[in-house]
Amino acid sequence: MRVAIQGTHGAFSEAAARRRWPDLDVVPCREVRDVVEAVHAGRADAGCLPVENSLIGSVTTTYDILHEAFGDGTLRLTHEVLLPVHHTIMALPGSDLSQIRRVLSHPVALGQCRVWLGEHLPGVELVSAWDTAGSAEIVAREANPALAAIAARHAADAHGLVPLDEHVEDDPSNQTRFLCFTTAATAERETVAGPCKTSLIVSLDHRPGALAHSLQALGARGVNVTALQSRPEPSAPWTYRFYFDIEGATHEPRVAEALEEIEAMSAKFIVLGSYQAWTQGVPSFQVTHPTPAHHARKPEIPLMDRRRKPEGTVVQIRHLSIGGAEPVLIAGPCSVESREMILDTADLVAAAGGDMLRGGAFKPRTSPYDFQGLGVKGLRYLAEARERTGLPVVTEVLSWEEVPLVAKFADMLQIGARNMQNFTLLRAAARSGLAVLLKRGAGATVEEWLMAAEYVLAEGNPNVVMCERGIRTFERATRHTLDLNAVTLVLERSHLPVIVDPSHAAGVRSLVTPLAMASLAAGAAGLIVEMHPDPANAMSDGAQSQDPAMFRDLAARVHPARPARGAPTRVA
Repeated sequence: MRVAIQGTHGAFSEAAARRRWPDLDVVPCREVRDVVEAVHAGRADAGCLPVENSLIGSVTTTYDILHEAFGDGTLRLTHEVLLPVHHTIMALPGSDLSQIRRVLSHPVALGQCRVWLGEHLPGVELVSAWDTAGSAEIVAREANPALAAIAARHAADAHGLVPLDEHVEDDPSNQTRFLCFTTAATAERETVAGPCKTSLIVSLDHRPGALAHSLQALGARGVNVTALQSRPEPSAPWTYRFYFDIEGATHEPRVAEALEEIEAMSAKFIVLGSYQAWTQGVPSFQVTHPTPAHHARKPEIPLMDRRRKPEGTVVQIRHLSIGGAEPVLIAGPCSVESREMILDTADLVAAAGGDMLRGGAFKPRTSPYDFQGLGVKGLRYLAEARERTGLPVVTEVLSWEEVPLVAKFADMLQIGARNMQNFTLLRAAARSGLAVLLKRGAGATVEEWLMAAEYVLAEGNPNVVMCERGIRTFERATRHTLDLNAVTLVLERSHLPVIVDPSHAAGVRSLVTPLAMASLAAGAAGLIVEMHPDPANAMSDGAQSQDPAMFRDLAARVHPARPARGAPTRVA
C-alpha cells in the first residue's frame, strides 16, 4: 500500500498512516497539495493529511485543499486517525545538549516545546523548517554536532540520529487528527466497519440565520456535530464556507434527511465522505443513531401497548417512582414569577408532603401580550428550589430548539396540551434522555394521545407519563371536562403510568381536591396541581390555583400516613 504523506520518513504523518496501514510504503511529499496530486496521479494509493491539532486548532492548508481537491467527487475520505504527539529532541551520535546551538523543527512543534527549550536550551537559535522529520533529515545531512531537531521519536531512527531527551512537549495531552483519503472508485470497494463520521463543505447565502438553520437540520434529528470550521471564500471577500464533521454515515436515515435539507438551503454542498471514525479515547462519541420510526417497520404491537409490559411501567425520576405503589403529588405555580415566589412555593410544597415541583419558565399564552414566563431565569430559580428542598422539577418545553436548554435544568420535560401533536418536539424531548410528561390535548382522542406517546417511545425513550387534564366539551361551567374514562381506558390499553391534572380540568380551585381524589380512585398514579402562595395575585391561572391551606389538606389526603415536614431554612 503506497500512502502519500506531507513530510518525509519519520514524520508524524507517517506514524498516523501506519496506524491505519502498518505495512505501508511511504510516498514523501513536501506540500499538502503534492499529497493530493500523488493520489490523483496514481503515484500513491491513498493519502494521509493532518487536519486539526488539539492545542493549536485547525490545519488551514488542509482545509483549503479539501475544498479544491474534493469538489469534483473524484476523491473521498475513508478513515480518521487520532495520534498522540510526543516530541523528541535529537542530534548526531555523540552530541549532547551542551553542544547544541541551533534547534530546527516545524514552527508549530517549536511552539509546543517552548517551556522545555527555555529551561534546557536557553538562548539557542530556533530555526523553522518545512517539516519535523525534514528537520531531522537536515541535521543528519549537515553532520554538524551543534544542530538538533525536534521531531517524532522514530525520526531519529529513520535518519541515524540519537535522542537527547524525549517527551519535551509542554502539554502531554497533545494530539493531532488526521484524515485518510483515496479515489472515489477505490473507496466504494472498501467496507467501513464500526462508527462513522461524515465531513461536508457548505457554502451558505449571506443572510441572518443561514448557519443556524443548517445546524437545526442536524439537531432536530439528533445528529451530533463534532467539528465546525469556517474558511474565507477567496473569490468573494468576506464570505465563508463551512466545514462540518458529524456523527453517522450518509446512508443512515437521520443523516440523509438532515443533509438533504442542508443541501436545499446551500449555495454549494460537497460531501467529502463518510468514513470510519476513530473512537479510541473519545468517550463522548455516539456509536449508533437509532433509525427514525417512519423509516422503520411498524411493530405488530405498539410500543405503548400493555401486552408488551403487563405489569406496567414505573418511571423513575431521581428518588421518585411514578407508577409504583404510592401515588405522587406534583405541585407548584402555573408560572415562575420571581425567585422569592418559587422558593416560597417549593418550601410550602415540601413542607406539606408534596413529591415534585412544577412551574412554568416558558409559558404558552393565548394572548401574545400576557406574561410569557421568565425564561432562563425561571429555569435557574427552579433548579435552585430543587437544591433547597430536594423536590425534582418538571417544567414545560415549548419548542424542539429549547429542549437542550430546559433539559439542563429540569428532571422531567412537560409537553403541554397545545403541543401534544408537535411531533418534532416529541422526538427532540425523547432524545433528551429525560422522562416526558405528556399532557392530553383539549380536543385529542385517546388514540391520538397514545400515538403521541408512541412517538417518544419509538425514539428509544421508555420514560413517558401520561397526563389527563380535561377535554373541551359543550359544558362551560368549568374550564374543561375531566375525562376519568380516559384514565381507566389508557391504563387498560397501555403500560404507561397516568396522572391527572384537576386544576386545568376544573379551572376552579374549590373543585380541585374532589376531582383529585376521584382521579386516584379511578387508578391514576398521581396528581399534578397548581398551588400558589397568593392565588389572588398570581400572574396566571390564579382562579384554579390552590392556596397553601388547601394544598396541605390535599397532601394529607393523598399521603395520609406521611407526616408533614417543616419548611427548610431560607438561604439568601
